[in-house]
Amino acid sequence: MGQFNTQGSPIVTSFQRSVLNSKKLLEAGEYDSAIALLQELRQQQPRDVSVLRMLGHGLMMIDVRDEAIRHLSFALKLQPRNTDLYVDLAAAYRRTDQLRKAHQTIDQALKLRPNYPRAVMTKARLLQSHGSSQQAYELVKAAVEQERSPELLGIFGQLCREFKRQGEAIDLIRESLKTPNFERSIRQDLLFVLGHLLDSVGEYDEAFDCFAKGNAMSAEYPKPNLDKWSERWTKENYETVPESDIDGSRCVFIVGMPRSGTTLTEQIIASHPNADGIGEADTIDKYTRHREIEEMTKDFMNEAGAGYLSMLDRVSPDKSARRVCDKMPENYYFCGFIARALPGAKIIHCKRNPIDTCLSIYFQRFGPRIGYATDLDNCADQYLGYLGVMDRLQNELGVEMLDAQYEQTTSDPENSIRRMLDHVGLRFDEACMNFHKSKKSVHTASVSQIRQ
Repeated sequence: MGQFNTQGSPIVTSFQRSVLNSKKLLEAGEYDSAIALLQELRQQQPRDVSVLRMLGHGLMMIDVRDEAIRHLSFALKLQPRNTDLYVDLAAAYRRTDQLRKAHQTIDQALKLRPNYPRAVMTKARLLQSHGSSQQAYELVKAAVEQERSPELLGIFGQLCREFKRQGEAIDLIRESLKTPNFERSIRQDLLFVLGHLLDSVGEYDEAFDCFAKGNAMSAEYPKPNLDKWSERWTKENYETVPESDIDGSRCVFIVGMPRSGTTLTEQIIASHPNADGIGEADTIDKYTRHREIEEMTKDFMNEAGAGYLSMLDRVSPDKSARRVCDKMPENYYFCGFIARALPGAKIIHCKRNPIDTCLSIYFQRFGPRIGYATDLDNCADQYLGYLGVMDRLQNELGVEMLDAQYEQTTSDPENSIRRMLDHVGLRFDEACMNFHKSKKSVHTASVSQIRQ
């Protein structure tokens, strides 16, 4: 978020104060509040580029993608030589799988500023996300040889690990981390990248030290507390929630702890010619997190089910996709709601060895959305709470789902894939066995693992 530079002249007007408040709301992940404020500001000054940029970013984060692209495109018309706007728009096109437009737009940014780190990173991530990691590596390596920018060393390290060229990046990042004056978030990113590089070459102690230092730079978050969930989703309460009249059979929800194989599972199913994936949507969360059971009336459940399908139609308009995967892991909290709001929807529960899961979470920089990730004790507490949630959903509430064990999926892929496809009502297709060759983009921390 550092690219939204609101510094410069002193803040002297209410408009400027509101712009700064919008930036803070976006950084805190309070997208709805930020968007509401930014839309008011746009009414006041419809040609303010900083407002249009932040509005585009916020809308992308809640999957209102067409409107986000419209705002970013208009901002670019106002400032046609603004490299950051080209980068933002290219990233938005990438998120919507408009790959040709994404490449054309980021190439314009690189034409204006050939070694601009944000532009190089976006181009590289675009290449990497649809299977062209070799080109991404060559692009970033050339840029790093020109200028050892800390921003570029992060993705350079990731690509070197993917191609088992860790030695090319380890010393560069070690040296860069000795530099005292660069952005805190970049330093944190580099610690995690270096940790993964060292871990991949067996330097486990130093790797763990990097992860510990990186996590220590994050703000402290409260420990997980599932008491309210347990009080709300009792068997007695669940039986009072009416089933909607909506046909949810197009929907596939892939749930579980983060780093448990949700991305892998989505990519497998989405590789089927009659399926698609939308990544991690927060739509179910918005309908349920702050709503009491008593509010879940028949009318509301119909509204929620229809609202979710409307989002699917917007994000995945291809009607040949008879099944569409939503891999938001934390939707496991809301499986009871899903079963009632979208009858006919299929749920796949991804499971993985608990130690591997917790360590993998700790080794990723997730940010405030997964606050427990920065502390191993909190990861363990969260995992135990998750087990309790899943036990109640499956054994007390009777929510139907398929358990997909990560280790089995990786060791016996064909039988595992056949089970998944049968569960969601699709015939077996060889494309699902070759999911790593899919041209569909992957947008999570698992991208390099999926491609391998």
